[in-house]
Amino acid sequence: MKFQPHKYQQFALKWLVQRTILDGHEGGAFFLDPGLGKTSITLAWLRLLKILGLSQKTLIIAPLRVVYSVWPREVKKWDQFQDFKVSIIHGTPTQRLKALATPADIYLINPEGVEWLTSYFKLKTLDFQTLVVDESSKFKQWGAKRTKALKKLIPNFQRRLILTGTPSPRSIEDLFSQMFIVDQGASLGAVISKFQTRYFYRGGYSGYERIPLKGAKEEIESLIANACLRMDAADHLDLPSLLVNDVWVDLPPDVFKDYKTLERKMFLELENEGTFTPLNAGSKYLACKQLANGGLYDADRTVHHIHTAKVEAIKDLVEELNGKPVLIAFQYKHDLERLKNTFGNIAHIDGSVNAKETDSIVEKWNQGGIPILAVQPQALSHGVNMQAGPGRDIIWMGLTDDLEVYLQLNARIHRQGVTGQVRVHRILANRTVDVAVKDRIESKDSSQKSFLDALKTYKESDEQANAN
Repeated sequence: MKFQPHKYQQFALKWLVQRTILDGHEGGAFFLDPGLGKTSITLAWLRLLKILGLSQKTLIIAPLRVVYSVWPREVKKWDQFQDFKVSIIHGTPTQRLKALATPADIYLINPEGVEWLTSYFKLKTLDFQTLVVDESSKFKQWGAKRTKALKKLIPNFQRRLILTGTPSPRSIEDLFSQMFIVDQGASLGAVISKFQTRYFYRGGYSGYERIPLKGAKEEIESLIANACLRMDAADHLDLPSLLVNDVWVDLPPDVFKDYKTLERKMFLELENEGTFTPLNAGSKYLACKQLANGGLYDADRTVHHIHTAKVEAIKDLVEELNGKPVLIAFQYKHDLERLKNTFGNIAHIDGSVNAKETDSIVEKWNQGGIPILAVQPQALSHGVNMQAGPGRDIIWMGLTDDLEVYLQLNARIHRQGVTGQVRVHRILANRTVDVAVKDRIESKDSSQKSFLDALKTYKESDEQANAN
């Protein structure tokens, strides 16, 4: 099949050619929503670099599932790119060395392999000319080992491109390390402490949070504007509307009583200890989320199934859809256990399912061969097309705290090529932290401040409801 870029893809390619070839800049950033074809646009750019003799070997860093499925598949899909030879650097040290020694145009590695690659090239000359970082938000943490390792390699590349749909999913501060990949500090500086001092102040609970100064967001965006191309799917894709259907459930009375006891401890912990984020602390908060879903891990990671209120709501919804395929997003392994207890041994994708198995399941889904597919969103958030089949319904068994994961999962189906309305059904428990998570997702603000504000608003509204 011949790659015939849409007008917006032509514009993006021209922009990148102008910046990295004609104007001679070393790097650029594609901040493109899912479904706009970042991969194929990038391949067209790499092909042009090769034809012009400007680049013969490219290193692409991407999540592992994207490494194994998305990039090789796109190369095979389009006639213009089928002469690209691809080598995947993964596996044992011996397998990685073999992949590096294999003649190829494109070498693929996952972020976890970058530290090994840096160590290897201490003794070798880095002979890649071009770097592509797919899902650059994986490198948003300046102090992370993978970011430190990548920083050592950056000066060796003549051209660099980063790709992501959500460059600052939690804070504008996340842009610093990603833009350093692009321009080695030309736009935002090379010392993160100076960047933080200039644009942020300490605030929030106990001063643990960095809050942007007035006008900081606008100034940062202005500084990086020339190096970035931002495209929203809503502006370029004629997609059917996305319908959101919130299904509220009540916890059983005895469970609700236990839940409220746990929730009070959570708020007490928050007031006494200062701050926590939903992804790396706040054990009481995470326990509240689990309990709202129906299960709980104890200190020994033993699962306790508490209630089936959400599963029963999902069962009713599946019956109401009358045979239409559904994609169920679950958060915890005990969620999947309860789903299987209700629907039998349904197909699922989580961290235990390898890339080859995932591709097989996705292909079967797109062929209409899977009526119910349970997915852990983090295992299927990037680069997978699931819009080809008849499935148009996504059921969230409780929402994720990560806005990027939420948007990416929905975009597996609500993307270019889909026909018919896509429906997102969110199963939420009344008078639980589900209320705060929903409000935060809808605000599209993933900062810690928004998380704490959402919890505070929920607490106040729940106290008011209880008083009435």
